[in-house]
Parts: sequence; structure tokens; C-alpha cells
Amino acid sequence: MDKNVSVIISSYNRSHVLKKTIPTFIQDVTLEVIIVDDGSGDDTRARVSELRKKYDTIKYIRLREHKGLPFAKNVGVRKARGKYIFFGDDDSVLYGGTLHRLRDAIEQYPADIAGANGSYATNMGQIRNMDRYISKIHVNPFDTKCMADLNTGVFSFDYKIDEITEGLYVMASFMIKAELAKTMRFDVGYIGNAAREDMDYLVRQAKLGRKMVYVPFTYEIDLPKSYVKGGGCHDLKLWKHCLFILRNDDRFINRHYHFLKEQGYITVSKRRVKRNYRSAVLNALCYYYCPILYRLIKLTKTLHDKLC
Repeated sequence: MDKNVSVIISSYNRSHVLKKTIPTFIQDVTLEVIIVDDGSGDDTRARVSELRKKYDTIKYIRLREHKGLPFAKNVGVRKARGKYIFFGDDDSVLYGGTLHRLRDAIEQYPADIAGANGSYATNMGQIRNMDRYISKIHVNPFDTKCMADLNTGVFSFDYKIDEITEGLYVMASFMIKAELAKTMRFDVGYIGNAAREDMDYLVRQAKLGRKMVYVPFTYEIDLPKSYVKGGGCHDLKLWKHCLFILRNDDRFINRHYHFLKEQGYITVSKRRVKRNYRSAVLNALCYYYCPILYRLIKLTKTLHDKLC
């Protein structure tokens, strides 16, 4: 099997999880794994050096200072030698066979961009037994909008598809033809936690007529937050994290609202979309940082809906 996929992973202060995550991206079609160290202040260099002794496919690039996720990805793209590029995360594991399924979808469908299913593990048992974890995700083969609702900015990781499905892909885990990736940069204007930078990139590709598909049995699964414990955007104070999301949401909506409305992915007013995205941010913050409050809000809403 041809090894022609370059995997690009930006990493920032996550040396403690690299041993768990990086090897999962070395699959049967992997030509190279390019780790772009975004100015980490921990021992990332040493951890990567240990990994390189075992895996000669790993390439390491260190930035002198922290420049942000979009900038680091752009550096990786410039260095990539593969025919295809896959963007991975330093705090995620990749399900076996994902890369060759994505590559085969691009070649056989055919398509320009192939996206995997994303998911968030809540405990390490789900990582140790990914087959069992994945088997519990619901199947919805008809409508990819159940996974990404651009009216509300809500992403659901409780659904999967069982056949290749064409549609606008706006999640972070995707493969693209290298010749296309090298003609477009990630927007460094998405600052801080860089929320929406991947969505912005993919929508700009869609505006150029790129064909995108969701591919079944492909998964990139985030490690539990309790295991990762810092690094990346988690190094930000909570209020800063929230402000960056709100700022980046506005940038994304202002830039792409009219296109998404014309294509039918958004059906409400721009003002309503912005309000929905702000609500989604608050719900997400409650879910991750105040789960008891989140459940209380959900229960109150359910009771209100039943009474009304």
C-alpha cells in the first residue's frame, strides 16, 4: 500500500500526552507525521526525540515562539511531502484504518476533501476499547446536518454515518489533496484558542467548488479532559477562552454568512445566528466546567417545554 499521506500535528505544551496520541497517526498509508512545536515551554522536544527513536516517520519542527494553531498548520503544510495531507490534534487518537479510508474516499468517490467523525471520550476506558465505544454511537445515514448545525453552532458527536455522504464538512479532522492545501493558508486572524479556524478554512475551500465527503468508520477521538490536563487552548484562563470563542465566532459569521445562507446551510438571520452561537458557547462552558449547572439548566428547559 502506497505511503503518501502527510499528517500534520501542531502541539503546544502537551508533551505529557504525545506518547499516547502520536503513534496512532502512524498507519499503513502514513508517509510522515510532522509535529510542529508551537513554542512549547515544556519538554516537548525531548518527548518527540524519544518517539523518533522508535518511529522514523516522525518529523519535528520547532517554532521559536508561540504563534498559534493556524500559523503552525501553515508551516506544516509548506513542509509536507505527501500527496495528501491530514490534520490531526495532539490530544486526540486516531482510529485504526482511518487514513486509508479517507484516502480511498478521495480517490474513488472522487472528492477533494474527506472528513472523519469526531468524538470526545469521557474516560480512558473508551480509549482502550475504541471498538466498543464507537459501536454505541448512533447511525444517521441521511443528514450530515445532525452533526453540524450552522444555524446554532452546535456540533453533535452522538451520530455517525454508514456510507460516504457528500456535503459541507466543517469539523477539524479531515484529509485534503496536498496540491489544494498548498494553495490556501489557514487564517491567522483566528486568535487565542483559534476557534472556527478549521471551519473557516473548509468553507473557503467550498467557495472554490471543492467536493467534500463524510467517510464512515473513520474516527479521531479526543482524550478525556481529565487526562489531558492543560496544554493547547486549555492553558488559557476561562474568561479568555470564552472571549476568544466569541470573537472568532463573529469573524466566521461576518465572513461566511451570505454564502452559507445561499447554500441553505443557514436559514435564519445573521443576528439570530450570532445569538445562537453565543448560547452554544455558554452551554459548552457549562458542560465542561460546571456539569451540575449544565444538567440543571437542561432539566429546567425540559420541564419548561413540557409545561408550555
